[in-house]
Amino acid sequence: MHTRERYALDYGPPMQLRVCVLHAPGVAPQRIDALIHAVNEEFAGYDIEVVVPWSRPWRRAGFTHERLFDDVVQRELEAPCDRLVAFVDRNAGDALWGLVMPEVLGMVDEATHTRGYVVATRASLNQLFVPPSKTAVHEFYHLLGCPHAGSMDACYRHIAALKHAHTADADFVPGIDEDGGFLPTRGAANRILRDAVYGQPGM
Repeated sequence: MHTRERYALDYGPPMQLRVCVLHAPGVAPQRIDALIHAVNEEFAGYDIEVVVPWSRPWRRAGFTHERLFDDVVQRELEAPCDRLVAFVDRNAGDALWGLVMPEVLGMVDEATHTRGYVVATRASLNQLFVPPSKTAVHEFYHLLGCPHAGSMDACYRHIAALKHAHTADADFVPGIDEDGGFLPTRGAANRILRDAVYGQPGM
């Protein structure tokens, strides 16, 4: 739930967040447009517009959320992308899993907050309460550096700080490291995440 703090902060001038999209075969272009529209409606209050420079076909690497996530975070962030998100479809196995096991409907990496995935189609009863549009909004907040918290107040401050750290002529919206520090370049975000994934400094 939003609080009054949302309207008390200065979020600065308009900003575009360029989110490049990987999409599984069962995720139609119209579905992608609808989810991005839901995020843009939510982010309008911060004067942030999500745009999609490109959308490419992608086949999910496995069944579990770990396999899905690992495939996305191991990909390089290329220009002009500020963030990379995979939109995942559902199948009969997902529906069965949702009946007996906890579901993970989306994730964002914590090392740079630049890569993630969102379950974009419905297959389980859980999604009656957390539909794909809400999942997308939730995960895109994490792409802005927002932590899990009982209140949105810290999130608002993260967004304001991120926007003030971004300059209009920069070619990258900074990533955010685990300590809340900004990663000012795409190369820095790639190196930090490569280090987190492979356990050694990126080259």
